[in-house]
Amino acid sequence: MVSTSRVDGAGVAPRLDGALLAVLCAIMILNPIVANMYLPALGIMAADLGTTIAGIQVALTAFLLGVAVGQLVVGALSDALGRRRVVVIGFAVLTAASVVVAAAPNLDLLIVGRVFQGLGASAGVVVIRAVIADVGVGPQVPRAYSLLMSTLAVGPLVASFLGTVLLQVGGWRLILVGITVISALFLLLAIWRVPETLPTERRAPLHPGRMAATYGRLLRDPAYVGNSLTMAFALGGVIAHVSASSFVAQDVLGADVWGFWGMFTVYALSVLAGGWANAPLSARFGPARMQAIALVIAIVGSAALTVLSAGGWLTVASYLPLIALACGSATAVMANATTLTLARSAFAAGSGAALMGSIQFATGAAASPIGGLWGPYTAVPMAVTMLACFTVSLAARVFAGYWERRLPVPQGRNLPVPPV
Repeated sequence: MVSTSRVDGAGVAPRLDGALLAVLCAIMILNPIVANMYLPALGIMAADLGTTIAGIQVALTAFLLGVAVGQLVVGALSDALGRRRVVVIGFAVLTAASVVVAAAPNLDLLIVGRVFQGLGASAGVVVIRAVIADVGVGPQVPRAYSLLMSTLAVGPLVASFLGTVLLQVGGWRLILVGITVISALFLLLAIWRVPETLPTERRAPLHPGRMAATYGRLLRDPAYVGNSLTMAFALGGVIAHVSASSFVAQDVLGADVWGFWGMFTVYALSVLAGGWANAPLSARFGPARMQAIALVIAIVGSAALTVLSAGGWLTVASYLPLIALACGSATAVMANATTLTLARSAFAAGSGAALMGSIQFATGAAASPIGGLWGPYTAVPMAVTMLACFTVSLAARVFAGYWERRLPVPQGRNLPVPPV
């Protein structure tokens, strides 16, 4: 059972204990599963639907855009209606959209369905971060975010394995059916185990003017914006790899679908290791310093990957350690960026998490199709995009650090509702 403590006379709020963290970590893997499960079938889907690799990658872009846009609405809804109700509604939308995607007869309808999948899945992204901001205390918060970031590795690992198995058993349509079943299971998990962590007296009335005022307040904080961009471009670098990983493994490096799964497993384990390693290191050196160190490592790894790809020297033996180095470090960047960003939005945790996530996923959506622009037989666009994203992320960290030293962390409650 999730342990609780009294917060007012009207109800109880859970503590951030192991049981609650387990539920949040389980929800954390949903987005990577929905986003990545069809990756082993990328080339086959493109051929069957009469499009290119870049064209089929738009399906991933559509999902990420749905997550990005959905978070802006979900954040305000969760601050007004509470965390639990919003995540249940969101997962219901995700499940319904997954049915549409599984039955889509053409690429256009599949892309539309993916947008709505993203809109529904965005509820999980916002709520798990807001729950930690609601009930986390002191060092619990960076440790929890590090654990969540490392848990991200489980999603791609499960997704690539299930996608490969279902592709072998029944083709790529069965993969989309599998996503539908998984979405329904997560809906049941949300109904059964997600607690309410936002007491009624702390909720903000749902008002368009108030939403605009809250987001405006956040966007006027340069440290919040800088940390959000640090996270966004770190994710952009990771997404550039993920969206291109299938054809790089199979068409550039000559692996079969199970070889791709093995390579993707190495990537997923590096994400897991990066999150686990970051927790004690961040506690010792501080999230800002640890973030800068991790970005330098990611830049070095992606720069080496770019040189090898451009020179035609890329092999499995060189590709795997460099991807592990870059993406594992990026996980640490995102964990620390989450801590630093949400520390500046405690006055509206749901909206703060939503705006940060929206910027993050919009950047990932933009980076997603770039890896396939030159066709499926080169890794150069993927490597260059990773290097560019990590470099911009470091610049954003420097910008955020400059303003963190000059501006105190914002305090106080949300802004009043403007007159109608």
